[in-house]
Amino acid sequence: MSTEENDPSQGALAEYASLRGEIATRINLQHQVIALHMTAVSVVFSVTLTSQDRWPMLLVIPFISYVSSESMATLFRTVDAIATYINDELSPKVNGGLGWESWLKQNRPDSEAKKLTHPYYLLFPGTSIVALVATASLAAASIEGVKDIDASSWVVAASWPLAATATWLSYKAIRELRAPF
Repeated sequence: MSTEENDPSQGALAEYASLRGEIATRINLQHQVIALHMTAVSVVFSVTLTSQDRWPMLLVIPFISYVSSESMATLFRTVDAIATYINDELSPKVNGGLGWESWLKQNRPDSEAKKLTHPYYLLFPGTSIVALVATASLAAASIEGVKDIDASSWVVAASWPLAATATWLSYKAIRELRAPF
């Protein structure tokens, strides 16, 4: 007779260990997304600051933020699904349960202020808002007193609402993250 047949909780504990490994992998991927996001935004800001003519490149930042925040949200949804499975399916099979996942859900911040002050809001939609405000003010300054508006100004004018939409989507993606914040 195998150990699992003698004690059914051994199989659940082995599966739990495997799933916690999956969660750890997803958390490492989240750290990589954050590092890549910070690097990409820094490069765009740096390149933009090297020349006055490059300010329209700031409109790339909201799209970078959207892709990064949606990647984070996807990873968080996967972690949440694994945690729910652990809590609902595996915990009852182990004497005393596996309380970590349920403890995390019970101890999330209850106030909206605590949720909205998390650094992810500054990192993802925050950098997009800075880019949008800078682009709008630089666009307004560049067309002030100009009688003929060139094609690049029209491209910026057409791209700005799309970038604003990407910023809003980035905010929404961050709002749905499952984390103890």
